[in-house]
Amino acid sequence: MESLGSIYRRYFDETLFSQKNGISYRPRSEVGAGNAYKVTTYSGIEIVYHDIRYHEPYPFRFASKGRMVELQFTLSGQRQVMVSGQDHEIPVGQGALALIQDFEAQFYPPAQQYGSLSLAIPVSLFDYAANELSTSPHTNFEFNRLINGQAFRRYNFENDARSMALVKQLIADFENANRSPLMMEASALELLNMHLNQLFLLAPRPNGLSKGDIEKLHRAKQILESCMTDPPSLLALAKMVGLNDFKLKKGFKACFGMTVFEYLRHVRLDHAMRLLREQEATVTETAMMVGYSNVSAFSEQFIRKFGMKPSAMKKYF
Repeated sequence: MESLGSIYRRYFDETLFSQKNGISYRPRSEVGAGNAYKVTTYSGIEIVYHDIRYHEPYPFRFASKGRMVELQFTLSGQRQVMVSGQDHEIPVGQGALALIQDFEAQFYPPAQQYGSLSLAIPVSLFDYAANELSTSPHTNFEFNRLINGQAFRRYNFENDARSMALVKQLIADFENANRSPLMMEASALELLNMHLNQLFLLAPRPNGLSKGDIEKLHRAKQILESCMTDPPSLLALAKMVGLNDFKLKKGFKACFGMTVFEYLRHVRLDHAMRLLREQEATVTETAMMVGYSNVSAFSEQFIRKFGMKPSAMKKYF
C-alpha cells in the first residue's frame, strides 16, 4: 500500500507542478501562476497550501492505492473534484474531513484564483486520535469503521473564526523563512482535535443539556471568537443563540471547562500571541487589536498565560 508521503510526492511530480525549492512548487507555465507549498511534520502530517491562478480550465487525473484522512479548507475560488465517481466540491468558507482509500480523483481547476489549505493525516494517527478522544466504548470512529469499504467518505463543516486563525497562522508560517515545524505541527494537531470533537460530538453531554443546547453553546463559542474585540454582553449572547443567560453560563462552563469570560480571555490572548509571533504590531497595538483598552492589564494577563511579557515574546520571534 502506498504511503502518505509517497502519495503527495507523486501528486506534485505527476500533475501540474515543478519544484521551486524545498517546500514550494510552481504550476507549469502553460497551466497557471502562483505557488503551492508542502511541509511534512514529524508525525507524518502533510500540510499543503495552494495559492494558484489557472490560465484556463486544466483537468487532470490522479490515482493511488493508498489511504488517508484529509482535513480541507477552501479559501478562494472553486475547483470541482470527482473522487471515485463522487462529487467533492467544497464552497468557499466551508471545509471537510475526507476519508479516502484506493481512489481515482479527477480535478477540474477553473480559470481563476484558487486557494486552499489541507492537512493529510496518516490513518494510524487518525485512529490513535479516535481511540484517545472516544468517551465511551460505544463511540467508535476509527477509519475502517467510518469508511466501511468505500473509496471515499466526507464530513462537511463551516469554517469558524478559531479554525481560520489557525489556518492563517499555517499560511504565514509557509512564508516565514524562520518557520518552526513544531509550531506548524501543533497548529495542525489543534485543527484535527477541534474538528474531530466538533464532527463526532465527542465530549460527554452534561446533565440537563440537550443536543440542541450543545449546538447553541458551540454557536456562542464561535460568536465570541469572531467578535473578540467587541463581544456581546451575556444577555445579548444568550439571545443571539436562543438560550437563557442561566443556561448559557452553566452550560458553557460544563461543556468547555471555563466561563464565557474566561474563554474570551483565552481567545484574545491566543490571537495576541499569533500577532506578536508574526511581528505585525507593537505590544500596544496588539492589545488594542484583541480588545484590551488597558495595556497593563493585557500584559498582566499575557504573563499569567504564557509566563513571559509580550515585549519579550516579540523579541524572541
